[in-house]
Amino acid sequence: MKKKVKWIAMIFLLAAGVEAEAALPSGFGKATWGMTQQEFMSVHKVQLAPPKQMNDAGPWAVQGPAPGELTVSGGALGEPDIRSVSLGFHPELGLTIIHVRFRDTNHPGELEKLLPKWGGPYGKPKEQRPGPTIIWEDEKTHIELTYHTVSPRHPTPSDHLALVLWSIPLMEKIEASEEEAHIPDVEKLVPLQEPHLQD
Repeated sequence: MKKKVKWIAMIFLLAAGVEAEAALPSGFGKATWGMTQQEFMSVHKVQLAPPKQMNDAGPWAVQGPAPGELTVSGGALGEPDIRSVSLGFHPELGLTIIHVRFRDTNHPGELEKLLPKWGGPYGKPKEQRPGPTIIWEDEKTHIELTYHTVSPRHPTPSDHLALVLWSIPLMEKIEASEEEAHIPDVEKLVPLQEPHLQD
């Protein structure tokens, strides 16, 4: 209950603190919508390398298990706040969806530290939902900052604060395609026994 009250207070402060409309990013950092996996790995100098241990905070990158998915550590991107980032690449349209998992969000004070840094630059949210979930959206990008829980009654190490971004035009193209939809699904993956789901 205390966590929910803190969330509501932080959402209010975040929404009230920035009134101007901010241009949303066309991707996440150097990762831009439509780029290929090879382009992403080249820009970030990432090489496929499994983590050495379950809590490996250094640079690592693995493919799968979903088709078109690449998961990299926060260490590979130079972001200590991030546990891992899963990127979904469509075979023809390139990067379409990104799921950022933050680390240590159950520790006191972590939400207050993370929200201004990762949500503040987007400006006033378009929508706030219970959960809680904060949504920003323009004609190109949809962004959600939300807390993913495996079970509301039983906290687990897999619970995490997440920033989920996707390209609206590219997702619309995929959904409108007459071919069988191939939407890289980095939000609803079969649970992995990989470090990005562990503390």
